[in-house]
Amino acid sequence: MLDPTTLFTYDHGIDSRNLGGTTLLVTLDAFADAGHAQEIVDTHLLEALPSRVVGRLDLDQVFDYGAHRPEITLERDRFLDYDKPEILLHEVTSPSGEDFFLLTGPEPTLEWERVAAALRIVVEQLGIQRVVLAQSFPAPVPHTRPSAITAYADDPAHIREPRPLPATFRMRASFTSLLTMRLGQAGHETVGLVVHVPQYLHEMPYPDAAIALLRAVEGETGLTLPVGALAPAARAARESVDEQVAGAEQLQELIANLEAGYDRSLTAGDGSEGADEPQGQERMSDEEISAEVERFLRELGEEPSAGDDAPADGDSGDENPSSAS
Repeated sequence: MLDPTTLFTYDHGIDSRNLGGTTLLVTLDAFADAGHAQEIVDTHLLEALPSRVVGRLDLDQVFDYGAHRPEITLERDRFLDYDKPEILLHEVTSPSGEDFFLLTGPEPTLEWERVAAALRIVVEQLGIQRVVLAQSFPAPVPHTRPSAITAYADDPAHIREPRPLPATFRMRASFTSLLTMRLGQAGHETVGLVVHVPQYLHEMPYPDAAIALLRAVEGETGLTLPVGALAPAARAARESVDEQVAGAEQLQELIANLEAGYDRSLTAGDGSEGADEPQGQERMSDEEISAEVERFLRELGEEPSAGDDAPADGDSGDENPSSAS
């Protein structure tokens, strides 16, 4: 492994010994930012609260620009507005006056072990006592129910509000999953929070997911955050989705199945499962619901035939909850 101490630098004039926050919130991308939840969290916290950038990772050393090409604007005959990817460490002050740190940016695509070692050094320099990672992923859940949160940690005993998955899964790793392991092995309390975003909404901004993440962060850190300010945006998004769903019978049926699966997950093991279901009615399994979501998303990418209940060509994809194709 190359020297991790050359990856992170504090900004000019910043002395790490004078920084006093004890909580680090990490919102680095992992897989996909479903519902733009991490983006909404970052933007909201940095716009609503006093903050400043105190350091940054040298992304040129650990990022594959060819695989994740930044955007740039070509104005007739000159280039403008290069969207430079950055991993930045912000010092943020909560409404109660407590400082904490926020690490934002894309997922590093190269030298994960080196980046994890560099961030461990930063955690130790700053005297961070608790690291919380906030993420989102698309799941077979309905938007008509509260956004579920899954929690994981270096040690489950460090999770203040346990929210485990019901089984063991083998999956592709993300940098943040590796970071959780490495920080835990070094003796640092690290907790991950993942909000479940409806698959059929995962490409559109979904403020409800960001609200659920922020409330979970409050529960795990004791910080006070301006969560309520996102309520109007969340309400507007739900109303827009409900309007679209009202005109799509296929989506209504899908959501009804997702609701049944969600409700069963709440009653599993308490003896009440199935108590309110009509006799003789077959229930879709969780696997069948997931397969139905995938089938529905595939069909969204196909050309609609005459008479299909599909959006007109001029409809805006941003306003259509089925834009996840």
